[in-house]
Amino acid sequence: MIKSRHLSLILAINLAFLLVVFRLFYWQIWQGPGLKEQAMRQTQKIEKITPLRGKIFFHNNSPWVLNQTGYQLSIYKPNLKQDLSEIFKIIENIKPDFIVENGQIIDNFTHNSQKQWQSFPTLFSQKESQLLTLSGLSFGQTYSRYYPEKNLGQDITGIVAQNQQGIQVGYGGLEAYYHKQLLGKTGYSKSAIDATGQTLLSQKIWQTSSINGRDIHTFINRKIQFLIQQKLSQAISDYMAESGSIILMEPSTGAILAMTSLEASPSAERNNAIADLFEPGSIFKPLVVAMALDSQSIDKNYHCPQCQTARTIGEYTINNWDFSYHPDTDIKDTLKNSDNISMSYIIDSLGQDNFLKYYHLLNLDQKIGVDLQGEARPLNKNYWSPLDLATASFGQGFAITQLQMLHAFNSLANDGWTQKPKIVDYLSEGNKIIKNKNNQKTKIFDSQTTDQIKEYLKYIVENSNLAKLKPNNLEVCGKSGTAQIAQFGQYQASATIASFIGFSPCQQAKFSLIVTLVRPKASPWGSTTAAPVWFDLAEKLSHLL
Repeated sequence: MIKSRHLSLILAINLAFLLVVFRLFYWQIWQGPGLKEQAMRQTQKIEKITPLRGKIFFHNNSPWVLNQTGYQLSIYKPNLKQDLSEIFKIIENIKPDFIVENGQIIDNFTHNSQKQWQSFPTLFSQKESQLLTLSGLSFGQTYSRYYPEKNLGQDITGIVAQNQQGIQVGYGGLEAYYHKQLLGKTGYSKSAIDATGQTLLSQKIWQTSSINGRDIHTFINRKIQFLIQQKLSQAISDYMAESGSIILMEPSTGAILAMTSLEASPSAERNNAIADLFEPGSIFKPLVVAMALDSQSIDKNYHCPQCQTARTIGEYTINNWDFSYHPDTDIKDTLKNSDNISMSYIIDSLGQDNFLKYYHLLNLDQKIGVDLQGEARPLNKNYWSPLDLATASFGQGFAITQLQMLHAFNSLANDGWTQKPKIVDYLSEGNKIIKNKNNQKTKIFDSQTTDQIKEYLKYIVENSNLAKLKPNNLEVCGKSGTAQIAQFGQYQASATIASFIGFSPCQQAKFSLIVTLVRPKASPWGSTTAAPVWFDLAEKLSHLL
């Protein structure tokens, strides 16, 4: 009997010991990390130190995109003295639409018992933040984008907006392409707090410093950017076009000095000059002639072998835009008259292999890699039929971006060299300058070839209807184009993209410029819509550059 009681006592002690060990294991090992985290949340406060996003400047360092101060609300549940739903009603009275703007975040925060801390993306003014002095609420200083020039060049800069997680990110243009450089590095601070959530100043505060984002310094000329946006808006109205684009470049450096695109529903996240593909039409013809001359497929004494009639390839007929014929036409008049028939014979002499070689060298079969988000990839063909090659000679049957077209045309202005297009000159971080290394240069044509093409382009301007548009004091090498728009597999005679491309002066060009108007109703022709816009701009640019 005594022995049995002794065994029971030993068993009870062992069970009690095991129970104590189990409880210690449960609280210290199993629940330990969670309890430690909970204790830290109740005794310590960790805050982000938001860096300033980098600023964006025009070429003369005048401000383009800056930052303005805002205050971001954070709520800590353990320190609240009122129900969370009441807190949100109070906030809504001071900041209307707060609940609508943050509906999903509020719902998740309210119904997730494990979530004790939440920051909200909606920014408050300093006055609004001072009216919300409730326990459990705190405000951190943050920044939002400010545009001194309103929407000037916004399809180049892009925008900063909140993603689904409430994080500020760049969308479109420079803001997206250079997001990491603009963003900077977030810092953190950790401080002890009392039972009311107030910082204990008597205890040491630990922090890592934030690093502000890098500033961006562009080639964009503020005055010219304003000018071309104003001019394009007027042209779209005057010629009743659906949309349009203008790009201005410095051929010798690849610097984009101004760029704009306008449409019925403009978007800061989309730049039509790099995002939309188009068939360039006749403005492509000088490049094909340059290919043929440079490869010695033809010489400068070329005359069209059979231009007294339309040309038939298979079941299709190639004709001129005005159904006229120019028997025995030479190169300069082939370009002046925009002779499709003659061009089809020139590209025959060039041959598909040579054509595709130059097409690749001119970067027409791939993205250029301009430093903006949203550049479209051109449509490439795996097979070029004889008809495809013939229509390519007058810029139809393939699609590229307007920036690609101007970049390729710059090879004629820049003595056979192309220079990769770029928006940004350099980045800065304090006193440190980080130069843009986007300086890729490619030799396409021999300078003798481009000198010959310049003669033709100058002849076109001075010996056609374009002559009356050209200011007396301006030398221009250029070409107009009218490309029919394909719909449902058929080209529409009344739906065109009217364009003019050129550079000035013809030797050592200071600028190159492309103007395109989509579906102009006043006139379908590039020579009577895009060309007047081009020459009017060119006259003004000669005084601004």
